[in-house]
Amino acid sequence: MADPTESLPVFDAAYTRSVLDLTMRLAEVIFSSGAGAEDATAAMLAVTRAYGLKGTEADITHTLLTLTHEDPGSHESISRSRNVKYRTLDYSKLTETTELIADLIEAPTDVAEARKKLATIVSSKPQVPVFWRRIGWSLVGAGAAVLIGGGLTVLVAAFVATFFVDLITTVMANRKVPVFYQTVVGGAIGPIVAALVQIVDPSASPSIVVVATIIMLLAGVTTFGAVHDTLSGFYVTGTARLMEALLISGGLVTGVAGAALLLGRLGLDLRIESTTAPTLADLPVLLVASVVIVAGFALAAQVPWRAFWVVCVLGALAEFLYLAGIGAELGLVWSSGASAVGVGLVAAVASHIARTPPLVIVVSALVPLVPGLILFRGLLQLSEGSIEGLVSLLTAGAVAGALAAGAILAQYVVQYVWGPARRLQRRFIGPLMALPVRLGRGTTKRI
Repeated sequence: MADPTESLPVFDAAYTRSVLDLTMRLAEVIFSSGAGAEDATAAMLAVTRAYGLKGTEADITHTLLTLTHEDPGSHESISRSRNVKYRTLDYSKLTETTELIADLIEAPTDVAEARKKLATIVSSKPQVPVFWRRIGWSLVGAGAAVLIGGGLTVLVAAFVATFFVDLITTVMANRKVPVFYQTVVGGAIGPIVAALVQIVDPSASPSIVVVATIIMLLAGVTTFGAVHDTLSGFYVTGTARLMEALLISGGLVTGVAGAALLLGRLGLDLRIESTTAPTLADLPVLLVASVVIVAGFALAAQVPWRAFWVVCVLGALAEFLYLAGIGAELGLVWSSGASAVGVGLVAAVASHIARTPPLVIVVSALVPLVPGLILFRGLLQLSEGSIEGLVSLLTAGAVAGALAAGAILAQYVVQYVWGPARRLQRRFIGPLMALPVRLGRGTTKRI
């Protein structure tokens, strides 16, 4: 009688451990650089499958990455886990690592050689030096000041304030100061600089300086990732990231409201003046301001140079679609969602032209639509004890959620129409945003 175990492959524990270790390191890099939980999970499953490990289970719970392989013959299990405590936006490193993942899936190389390639990516010099990344954040603040009606004095003040916000919060982050206190300090800097603006130019609106610095802080908020993870079925991870976003917003509330209260005692009024609706005459200036914001964010987040022009063009497109929605009286939330859908559809094609994950293009292009003005209005109203502040904060949250949900919906539609999403649904719920997926029904998917 034949032994039924003869047809089973011999379990090589050393090889399995080496593959699992490589896979975990790849997933850790893309997850810590801005990828969502679904993309990191898909990468782990695809890489282990490419190296011949079938029956592998991968999971992510907020910051904990877990990977387990069970031998089909002996049922012996080997597990690996990593805790990603700190996440930063580094789209250059994210792109390079996803390219390596795609190459390994297409043609798996020796594990040791693959680890050397990954180590080269991790240890390589940043695409943009720290100083220029800080200048990028300053451009985000300056562009935001122009976008909401600031003049030359306000523009310069917003540029300087944002520079020092990033400098101080970076120093605090390096000293392992909790994020809440970083945002408290960052939120307080805006009103202080606004007080100086009012002294230099009494006709300028100091509140715009505060709004510009808030937009800089909100650009790194995990709202997009929280919505993506929740819609993809990673409810624990999505909820945890949403709580992280709320914690950052809470720090902004404390910093802005506290500084505004102190300055109010000194006679500075940070109330937001009523603004007129933008017209076609304002369109060129608004589009230029949007491009400046996107270019600054692309520098700060280290978007690959080959995709730089793409995110700038789509940033202008996002602002145009948003203004068109406002002109059609769709409201803030629906206008933001419609703009995100339009940008997401174009980004699905543009990502293949620029050879960059869609996540990089979509998030960068939608930064000008971050609801900083609405959030600031809510913060001031809360600091004055007005219940209307909660309405403003909920509106800001709805706009942020609409941006994320609209962009994700667009990616899902594109991947569903062109094939990959229907095959991916056997294992995943939503579209892949940070991994290379081939579009076309007649081709095989990479992931």
